[in-house]
Amino acid sequence: MNSNKPADVVVIGGGVIGCSIAYFLASKYKQEVVIIERDAVASGASGGAAGELGAVGRHRYPANFTKFLLDGIKMHDDYADQLISESGIDYLLSDIPMIRPAFNEKEASELQEQVVWQRELGLSVDWLDYEQVHSLSSWLSPEAIGAAYTVERQLEAYPFAIAIAQASEKNGVSIRNAEVKEILYENNRANGVKLSNGDEISCGTVVIANGPWSQFSKEWHDLEIPVIPLRGQIVHSAAPEGMNMPVHAIFHETGYVLPKPSGDLLIGTTQERAGFDPHPTLEAQNSIMEAVIRLAPAVIDAPIKDLTACLRPYCEDELPIIGAIPNKDSLFIATGHGYKGVTLALVTGSNVAELIIEGSSTVNLAEFSPSRFQGEA
Repeated sequence: MNSNKPADVVVIGGGVIGCSIAYFLASKYKQEVVIIERDAVASGASGGAAGELGAVGRHRYPANFTKFLLDGIKMHDDYADQLISESGIDYLLSDIPMIRPAFNEKEASELQEQVVWQRELGLSVDWLDYEQVHSLSSWLSPEAIGAAYTVERQLEAYPFAIAIAQASEKNGVSIRNAEVKEILYENNRANGVKLSNGDEISCGTVVIANGPWSQFSKEWHDLEIPVIPLRGQIVHSAAPEGMNMPVHAIFHETGYVLPKPSGDLLIGTTQERAGFDPHPTLEAQNSIMEAVIRLAPAVIDAPIKDLTACLRPYCEDELPIIGAIPNKDSLFIATGHGYKGVTLALVTGSNVAELIIEGSSTVNLAEFSPSRFQGEA
Protein backbone atom coordinates (compact mmCIF):
# COMPACT_ATOMS: atom_id res chain seq x y z
CA MET A 1 0.00 0.00 0.00
CA ASN A 2 1.52 3.29 -1.09
CA SER A 3 1.48 6.29 1.20
CA ASN A 4 0.28 9.65 -0.13
CA LYS A 5 0.57 13.12 1.30
CA PRO A 6 -2.60 14.07 3.23
CA ALA A 7 -4.82 16.85 1.89
CA ASP A 8 -7.37 19.15 3.43
CA VAL A 9 -9.85 18.40 0.63
CA VAL A 10 -10.04 15.78 -2.11
CA VAL A 11 -12.23 16.70 -5.10
CA ILE A 12 -13.40 13.85 -7.31
CA GLY A 13 -13.70 15.18 -10.87
CA GLY A 14 -11.62 17.58 -12.94
CA GLY A 15 -14.29 19.43 -14.91
CA VAL A 16 -15.16 23.08 -14.45
CA ILE A 17 -17.20 22.39 -11.31
CA GLY A 18 -14.50 20.37 -9.54
CA CYS A 19 -11.71 22.72 -10.61
CA SER A 20 -13.69 25.78 -9.53
CA ILE A 21 -14.36 24.31 -6.07
CA ALA A 22 -10.65 23.51 -5.75
CA TYR A 23 -9.70 27.00 -6.95
CA PHE A 24 -11.73 28.82 -4.32
CA LEU A 25 -10.69 26.45 -1.55
CA ALA A 26 -7.04 27.07 -2.38
CA SER A 27 -7.06 30.74 -3.35
CA LYS A 28 -9.49 32.06 -0.73
CA TYR A 29 -9.08 29.60 2.15
CA LYS A 30 -5.49 28.38 1.57
CA GLN A 31 -6.54 24.73 1.68
CA GLU A 32 -4.38 21.89 0.42
CA VAL A 33 -6.53 20.41 -2.33
CA VAL A 34 -6.10 17.36 -4.54
CA ILE A 35 -8.29 16.86 -7.63
CA ILE A 36 -8.64 13.24 -8.74
CA GLU A 37 -9.55 13.02 -12.43
CA ARG A 38 -9.96 9.61 -14.10
CA ASP A 39 -9.51 10.82 -17.68
CA ALA A 40 -8.25 14.32 -18.49
CA VAL A 41 -9.19 17.77 -17.25
CA ALA A 42 -12.21 19.08 -19.20
CA SER A 43 -12.56 15.80 -21.09
CA GLY A 44 -16.32 15.69 -20.45
CA ALA A 45 -19.09 18.28 -20.83
CA SER A 46 -16.84 21.08 -19.55
CA GLY A 47 -14.66 21.11 -22.62
CA GLY A 48 -17.38 20.36 -25.15
CA ALA A 49 -19.97 22.96 -24.15
CA ALA A 50 -21.07 25.81 -26.40
CA GLY A 51 -19.97 28.38 -23.81
CA GLU A 52 -23.04 30.61 -23.88
CA LEU A 53 -23.63 32.11 -20.43
CA GLY A 54 -27.39 32.45 -20.34
CA ALA A 55 -29.89 33.02 -17.55
CA VAL A 56 -32.93 33.05 -19.80
CA GLY A 57 -34.63 30.61 -22.12
CA ARG A 58 -37.94 29.91 -23.74
CA HIS A 59 -39.19 28.14 -20.63
CA ARG A 60 -39.41 29.82 -17.27
CA TYR A 61 -36.81 28.73 -14.75
CA PRO A 62 -37.63 28.86 -11.03
CA ALA A 63 -36.83 32.34 -9.68
CA ASN A 64 -34.10 31.16 -7.31
CA PHE A 65 -32.39 29.18 -10.06
CA THR A 66 -32.53 32.17 -12.41
CA LYS A 67 -30.95 34.35 -9.71
CA PHE A 68 -28.27 31.70 -9.21
CA LEU A 69 -27.55 31.83 -12.95
CA LEU A 70 -27.33 35.63 -12.82
CA ASP A 71 -24.92 35.37 -9.89
CA GLY A 72 -22.91 32.92 -11.94
CA ILE A 73 -22.66 35.26 -14.92
CA LYS A 74 -21.63 38.16 -12.66
CA MET A 75 -18.86 36.04 -11.18
CA HIS A 76 -17.53 35.36 -14.68
CA ASP A 77 -17.24 39.11 -15.18
CA ASP A 78 -15.74 39.64 -11.74
CA TYR A 79 -13.08 36.92 -12.00
CA ALA A 80 -12.15 36.91 -15.69
CA ASP A 81 -9.13 39.21 -15.40
CA GLN A 82 -7.83 37.31 -12.38
CA LEU A 83 -8.22 33.89 -13.97
CA ILE A 84 -6.69 35.01 -17.25
CA SER A 85 -3.75 36.55 -15.38
CA GLU A 86 -3.18 33.48 -13.19
CA SER A 87 -3.53 30.95 -16.00
CA GLY A 88 -2.12 32.88 -18.94
CA ILE A 89 -5.14 31.76 -21.01
CA ASP A 90 -7.55 34.24 -22.58
CA TYR A 91 -10.81 32.34 -22.98
CA LEU A 92 -12.47 35.24 -24.83
CA LEU A 93 -15.26 36.29 -22.49
CA SER A 94 -17.39 38.67 -24.53
CA ASP A 95 -20.88 39.96 -25.30
CA ILE A 96 -23.17 38.11 -27.69
CA PRO A 97 -26.45 39.69 -28.87
CA MET A 98 -29.14 37.03 -28.70
CA ILE A 99 -32.30 36.66 -30.79
CA ARG A 100 -34.95 34.19 -29.57
CA PRO A 101 -37.49 34.10 -32.44
CA ALA A 102 -41.14 33.17 -32.53
CA PHE A 103 -42.57 31.47 -35.62
CA ASN A 104 -46.27 31.59 -34.74
CA GLU A 105 -48.63 33.47 -32.45
CA LYS A 106 -48.45 30.82 -29.72
CA GLU A 107 -44.66 31.06 -29.56
CA ALA A 108 -44.87 34.85 -29.64
CA SER A 109 -47.31 34.89 -26.73
CA GLU A 110 -45.10 32.55 -24.70
CA LEU A 111 -42.00 34.60 -25.38
CA GLN A 112 -43.74 37.85 -24.47
CA GLU A 113 -44.75 36.28 -21.15
CA GLN A 114 -41.10 35.36 -20.60
CA VAL A 115 -40.07 38.95 -21.30
CA VAL A 116 -42.37 40.14 -18.50
CA TRP A 117 -40.98 37.83 -15.80
CA GLN A 118 -37.40 38.33 -16.98
CA ARG A 119 -37.83 42.08 -16.60
CA GLU A 120 -39.27 41.52 -13.13
CA LEU A 121 -35.98 39.83 -12.24
CA GLY A 122 -34.07 42.88 -13.45
CA LEU A 123 -33.01 41.53 -16.83
CA SER A 124 -32.76 43.78 -19.85
CA VAL A 125 -34.99 42.12 -22.46
CA ASP A 126 -36.76 43.67 -25.46
CA TRP A 127 -39.57 42.37 -27.62
CA LEU A 128 -38.95 43.03 -31.31
CA ASP A 129 -41.69 42.94 -33.93
CA TYR A 130 -41.23 41.59 -37.45
CA GLU A 131 -39.63 44.69 -38.94
CA GLN A 132 -37.38 45.31 -35.96
CA VAL A 133 -35.99 41.80 -35.73
CA HIS A 134 -35.40 41.44 -39.47
CA SER A 135 -33.57 44.74 -39.56
CA LEU A 136 -31.02 43.15 -37.20
CA SER A 137 -30.22 39.82 -38.81
CA SER A 138 -29.94 38.73 -42.43
CA TRP A 139 -29.41 35.17 -41.13
CA LEU A 140 -32.81 34.88 -39.47
CA SER A 141 -35.53 33.08 -41.39
CA PRO A 142 -38.18 35.39 -42.86
CA GLU A 143 -40.78 33.11 -41.25
CA ALA A 144 -39.97 34.57 -37.81
CA ILE A 145 -42.75 36.96 -36.74
CA GLY A 146 -40.96 38.53 -33.78
CA ALA A 147 -38.32 37.82 -31.15
CA ALA A 148 -37.08 38.43 -27.64
CA TYR A 149 -33.75 40.26 -27.75
CA THR A 150 -31.01 40.31 -25.11
CA VAL A 151 -27.29 40.92 -24.94
CA GLU A 152 -25.70 38.03 -23.08
CA ARG A 153 -22.18 36.78 -22.38
CA GLN A 154 -20.20 33.89 -23.81
CA LEU A 155 -16.74 32.36 -23.67
CA GLU A 156 -14.72 29.57 -25.21
CA ALA A 157 -15.54 26.57 -23.04
CA TYR A 158 -12.44 24.41 -23.38
CA PRO A 159 -9.96 27.27 -22.85
CA PHE A 160 -12.00 28.37 -19.81
CA ALA A 161 -11.87 24.86 -18.37
CA ILE A 162 -8.11 24.70 -18.83
CA ALA A 163 -7.74 28.22 -17.39
CA ILE A 164 -9.58 27.38 -14.16
CA ALA A 165 -7.51 24.18 -13.84
CA GLN A 166 -4.21 26.01 -14.34
CA ALA A 167 -5.24 28.85 -12.04
CA SER A 168 -6.02 26.21 -9.42
CA GLU A 169 -2.58 24.67 -9.83
CA LYS A 170 -0.97 28.10 -9.52
CA ASN A 171 -2.71 28.39 -6.14
CA GLY A 172 -1.26 25.07 -5.01
CA VAL A 173 -3.91 22.57 -6.12
CA SER A 174 -2.59 19.18 -7.18
CA ILE A 175 -4.33 17.42 -10.10
CA ARG A 176 -3.83 13.67 -10.17
CA ASN A 177 -4.81 11.33 -12.99
CA ALA A 178 -6.41 8.38 -11.17
CA GLU A 179 -9.73 6.72 -10.42
CA VAL A 180 -11.42 6.78 -7.02
CA LYS A 181 -12.76 3.37 -6.06
CA GLU A 182 -13.86 4.05 -2.48
CA ILE A 183 -14.46 6.86 -0.02
CA LEU A 184 -12.95 6.11 3.37
CA TYR A 185 -14.74 6.87 6.63
CA GLU A 186 -14.05 7.06 10.33
CA ASN A 187 -17.17 7.18 12.52
CA ASN A 188 -19.30 8.19 9.51
CA ARG A 189 -16.96 11.06 8.62
CA ALA A 190 -15.33 11.02 5.20
CA ASN A 191 -11.59 11.13 5.81
CA GLY A 192 -10.01 9.95 2.59
CA VAL A 193 -10.26 8.13 -0.71
CA LYS A 194 -8.89 4.86 -2.03
CA LEU A 195 -7.73 4.77 -5.63
CA SER A 196 -7.93 1.93 -8.12
CA ASN A 197 -4.20 1.25 -7.75
CA GLY A 198 -4.59 0.79 -4.00
CA ASP A 199 -3.22 4.17 -2.98
CA GLU A 200 -5.03 6.00 -0.20
CA ILE A 201 -5.19 9.78 0.29
CA SER A 202 -6.32 10.96 3.70
CA CYS A 203 -8.15 14.26 3.97
CA GLY A 204 -10.57 16.29 6.03
CA THR A 205 -13.29 16.61 3.37
CA VAL A 206 -14.32 14.86 0.14
CA VAL A 207 -16.26 16.54 -2.68
CA ILE A 208 -17.94 14.52 -5.43
CA ALA A 209 -17.98 16.56 -8.66
CA ASN A 210 -17.67 13.99 -11.43
CA GLY A 211 -20.62 14.98 -13.60
CA PRO A 212 -22.96 12.23 -14.84
CA TRP A 213 -20.73 9.57 -13.25
CA SER A 214 -21.97 10.82 -9.87
CA GLN A 215 -24.99 8.55 -10.45
CA PHE A 216 -22.72 5.68 -9.42
CA SER A 217 -21.67 7.34 -6.16
CA LYS A 218 -24.49 5.74 -4.16
CA GLU A 219 -22.15 2.91 -3.19
CA TRP A 220 -20.02 5.52 -1.41
CA HIS A 221 -22.78 7.15 0.63
CA ASP A 222 -26.12 5.27 0.20
CA LEU A 223 -28.00 8.22 -1.38
CA GLU A 224 -29.56 7.91 -4.83
CA ILE A 225 -28.22 10.63 -7.12
CA PRO A 226 -30.68 10.86 -10.05
CA VAL A 227 -28.26 12.27 -12.61
CA ILE A 228 -27.99 10.84 -16.11
CA PRO A 229 -25.73 11.59 -19.07
CA LEU A 230 -27.57 13.66 -21.66
CA ARG A 231 -25.58 13.64 -24.87
CA GLY A 232 -25.39 16.93 -26.71
CA GLN A 233 -23.85 17.17 -30.18
CA ILE A 234 -22.66 20.36 -31.85
CA VAL A 235 -21.82 21.04 -35.48
CA HIS A 236 -18.78 23.31 -35.92
CA SER A 237 -18.92 25.26 -39.15
CA ALA A 238 -17.84 28.44 -40.88
CA ALA A 239 -19.81 31.09 -42.73
CA PRO A 240 -20.86 30.17 -46.28
CA GLU A 241 -18.61 31.50 -49.01
CA GLY A 242 -19.33 35.15 -49.67
CA MET A 243 -21.20 35.67 -46.38
CA ASN A 244 -20.03 37.29 -43.18
CA MET A 245 -20.44 35.52 -39.86
CA PRO A 246 -23.71 36.44 -38.14
CA VAL A 247 -23.47 39.22 -35.57
CA HIS A 248 -26.32 37.81 -33.48
CA ALA A 249 -26.86 34.36 -32.03
CA ILE A 250 -30.22 32.76 -32.80
CA PHE A 251 -31.68 30.45 -30.14
CA HIS A 252 -34.92 28.50 -30.42
CA GLU A 253 -36.16 25.36 -28.67
CA THR A 254 -35.41 23.43 -31.86
CA GLY A 255 -31.79 24.56 -32.22
CA TYR A 256 -29.34 27.43 -32.28
CA VAL A 257 -26.73 29.29 -34.29
CA LEU A 258 -23.93 30.73 -32.16
CA PRO A 259 -21.00 32.69 -33.61
CA LYS A 260 -17.93 32.29 -31.40
CA PRO A 261 -15.20 34.88 -30.84
CA SER A 262 -12.62 32.28 -31.94
CA GLY A 263 -14.18 32.28 -35.43
CA ASP A 264 -16.27 29.10 -35.35
CA LEU A 265 -19.99 29.03 -35.98
CA LEU A 266 -21.64 26.54 -33.63
CA ILE A 267 -24.89 24.88 -34.71
CA GLY A 268 -26.70 22.76 -32.16
CA THR A 269 -27.79 20.70 -30.48
CA THR A 270 -29.20 17.32 -29.45
CA GLN A 271 -30.65 16.01 -26.18
CA GLU A 272 -29.99 12.27 -26.33
CA ARG A 273 -30.37 9.62 -23.66
CA ALA A 274 -27.59 7.52 -25.12
CA GLY A 275 -26.02 6.27 -21.93
CA PHE A 276 -22.31 6.96 -21.61
CA ASP A 277 -21.61 6.83 -25.34
CA PRO A 278 -19.65 10.05 -26.04
CA HIS A 279 -19.31 9.60 -29.79
CA PRO A 280 -20.87 11.99 -32.33
CA THR A 281 -23.07 10.57 -35.06
CA LEU A 282 -23.88 11.47 -38.64
CA GLU A 283 -27.55 10.97 -37.82
CA ALA A 284 -27.34 13.73 -35.19
CA GLN A 285 -25.49 16.03 -37.58
CA ASN A 286 -28.24 15.66 -40.17
CA SER A 287 -30.95 16.19 -37.55
CA ILE A 288 -29.30 19.34 -36.21
CA MET A 289 -28.82 20.84 -39.66
CA GLU A 290 -32.38 20.03 -40.71
CA ALA A 291 -33.80 21.75 -37.62
CA VAL A 292 -31.58 24.82 -37.75
CA ILE A 293 -32.10 25.50 -41.45
CA ARG A 294 -35.61 26.58 -40.47
CA LEU A 295 -34.15 29.20 -38.11
CA ALA A 296 -31.33 30.36 -40.35
CA PRO A 297 -31.61 29.11 -43.94
CA ALA A 298 -28.05 30.23 -44.77
CA VAL A 299 -26.59 27.37 -42.72
CA ILE A 300 -27.48 24.99 -45.56
CA ASP A 301 -24.36 26.30 -47.33
CA ALA A 302 -22.16 26.53 -44.22
CA PRO A 303 -19.06 24.31 -44.59
CA ILE A 304 -18.92 21.77 -41.76
CA LYS A 305 -15.56 21.63 -40.00
CA ASP A 306 -16.26 19.23 -37.15
CA LEU A 307 -18.91 17.45 -35.11
CA THR A 308 -18.45 17.07 -31.36
CA ALA A 309 -20.41 15.49 -28.54
CA CYS A 310 -20.39 15.76 -24.76
CA LEU A 311 -22.29 14.15 -21.88
CA ARG A 312 -24.15 16.70 -19.79
CA PRO A 313 -24.93 15.75 -16.17
CA TYR A 314 -28.70 16.08 -16.22
CA CYS A 315 -30.91 15.86 -13.14
CA GLU A 316 -34.52 14.84 -13.72
CA ASP A 317 -35.91 17.85 -11.81
CA GLU A 318 -33.67 20.14 -13.92
CA LEU A 319 -31.90 21.63 -10.90
CA PRO A 320 -28.29 21.07 -9.87
CA ILE A 321 -27.40 18.97 -6.84
CA ILE A 322 -25.18 20.97 -4.52
CA GLY A 323 -24.49 20.54 -0.83
CA ALA A 324 -23.66 18.15 1.99
CA ILE A 325 -24.57 14.48 1.63
CA PRO A 326 -27.12 13.76 4.39
CA ASN A 327 -26.13 11.37 7.19
CA LYS A 328 -22.44 11.70 6.33
CA ASP A 329 -19.96 14.18 7.72
CA SER A 330 -17.41 16.04 5.60
CA LEU A 331 -18.86 14.72 2.34
CA PHE A 332 -20.24 17.11 -0.29
CA ILE A 333 -21.52 16.86 -3.85
CA ALA A 334 -21.83 19.26 -6.79
CA THR A 335 -23.35 17.79 -9.95
CA GLY A 336 -26.40 17.84 -12.21
CA HIS A 337 -25.80 21.29 -13.72
CA GLY A 338 -27.17 20.14 -17.07
CA TYR A 339 -26.80 22.78 -19.77
CA LYS A 340 -25.53 25.36 -17.27
CA GLY A 341 -22.29 23.89 -15.96
CA VAL A 342 -20.02 26.54 -17.46
CA THR A 343 -22.40 29.35 -16.48
CA LEU A 344 -22.57 28.08 -12.89
CA ALA A 345 -18.98 26.93 -12.48
CA LEU A 346 -17.61 29.87 -10.50
CA VAL A 347 -20.68 30.55 -8.36
CA THR A 348 -20.89 26.86 -7.50
CA GLY A 349 -17.19 26.69 -6.69
CA SER A 350 -17.28 29.78 -4.50
CA ASN A 351 -20.36 28.72 -2.55
CA VAL A 352 -19.29 25.10 -2.03
CA ALA A 353 -15.92 26.34 -0.73
CA GLU A 354 -17.75 28.63 1.69
CA LEU A 355 -20.05 25.83 2.78
CA ILE A 356 -17.12 23.52 3.50
CA ILE A 357 -15.01 26.04 5.41
CA GLU A 358 -17.57 28.35 7.02
CA GLY A 359 -20.54 26.04 7.36
CA SER A 360 -22.83 28.28 5.27
CA SER A 361 -22.79 29.93 1.87
CA THR A 362 -23.59 33.36 0.43
CA VAL A 363 -26.22 31.82 -1.85
CA ASN A 364 -28.92 29.80 -0.12
CA LEU A 365 -28.34 26.36 -1.63
CA ALA A 366 -31.26 24.64 0.14
CA GLU A 367 -33.26 24.26 -3.09
CA PHE A 368 -30.34 22.39 -4.66
CA SER A 369 -29.52 20.19 -1.67
CA PRO A 370 -29.05 16.44 -2.23
CA SER A 371 -31.28 15.92 0.81
CA ARG A 372 -34.30 16.38 -1.51
CA PHE A 373 -33.67 12.82 -2.71
CA GLN A 374 -33.77 11.19 0.70
CA GLY A 375 -36.25 8.33 0.77
CA GLU A 376 -36.09 7.69 -2.99
CA ALA A 377 -35.53 4.12 -4.02
